[in-house]
Amino acid sequence: MKRTSFLKKAKKLGLKVEENERRCYIRHNGTIASWFWQEHWETKELVGTNWHTKGEHQESDPYTDYFPGSFWDNASQMLNRLVPPGSKHKVGALLKCKDNKRSARYKRVGRVGLMIDAGEKQAKIQWLRPTEGELRLQQLYPYTYGRGVFTEWVQDNDLEIVSAA
Repeated sequence: MKRTSFLKKAKKLGLKVEENERRCYIRHNGTIASWFWQEHWETKELVGTNWHTKGEHQESDPYTDYFPGSFWDNASQMLNRLVPPGSKHKVGALLKCKDNKRSARYKRVGRVGLMIDAGEKQAKIQWLRPTEGELRLQQLYPYTYGRGVFTEWVQDNDLEIVSAA
């Protein structure tokens, strides 16, 4: 990713970039992200490479081949690790499951529910009408599944809006 576009994206997410010549760092919520700037071979413009994240107090140990952290393929993956993207739907929206393979596998095609919580590209849905299997689970295991309501985490890709919040 080009230097200018990366810095814009980091600023938009509220991250502060510390630059030390060509080595750069971001410290955020106990995680350190680091990368290098290098010149593109054709345009001579600075581009980022070697995207890496690790915990704040993790150090490498050369005697045991321990190298903490993860390397990422691109800058967007690294930034998503620092600041996870939220759900594209708002809490309180009435949502319906799409007709796709995953929804069919979990037997929730066409089910309608209310979004009660947002996660990383997913939504916690409280179904308006539990299925017979869900009601049976609630009778057998009331402390695990609760009584009367049934909630489930569903990915944003499987949901469509019936009524906005």
